[in-house]
Amino acid sequence: MGTVLPNQAQQLHYLVRLGDEPMGDMRATKTKGIKEKYLMESKIKVEKMLKIDLIYKIESIFEKNILQLSNALETANGKVQTNSETKRNATGYGVTTKKETKTIIHKGISHNLCKLYFEEPVGIHSIWSDTFGEMLTLKPAGEHRYELKLPNGKSSFYSYFKGICTLVETEIMFGKVTFSLTK
Repeated sequence: MGTVLPNQAQQLHYLVRLGDEPMGDMRATKTKGIKEKYLMESKIKVEKMLKIDLIYKIESIFEKNILQLSNALETANGKVQTNSETKRNATGYGVTTKKETKTIIHKGISHNLCKLYFEEPVGIHSIWSDTFGEMLTLKPAGEHRYELKLPNGKSSFYSYFKGICTLVETEIMFGKVTFSLTK
């Protein structure tokens, strides 16, 4: 599963559907070197009552399995919805979101949303949300399946095969959205 690129990069491609209707795709890339770099990019078009073009991008850098820097950007019809940054500092992390700038005291964040696509989170109970700028609760929801609690009270579900995320199920205002790994 996934494509191996020359510079030790692994790329995963997901088809995004609203119900049974294809609405876009997402690519997740992990590049290994002295630092691990993750990039997630999705382009989604929703044409229900309104036409919405969503572009979502998260970039994160880990060094020795600790998050050093991440940026999340989400636009809807060209207008910025989310623009956040998490940057490691001497006491923890400086976090800037559209709503606030804050410092969180933390020894080192080891898992974020990008890593969920490349590593099954066995034994992991919290995940850093680059978008929301906070830790989210993660719990088992079956064999090789996990529930991620979102700040809005909803949940996303992640399913795995051989350590790679094969399916993500989440809710948006228009209904159930799935991200299915393609071969």
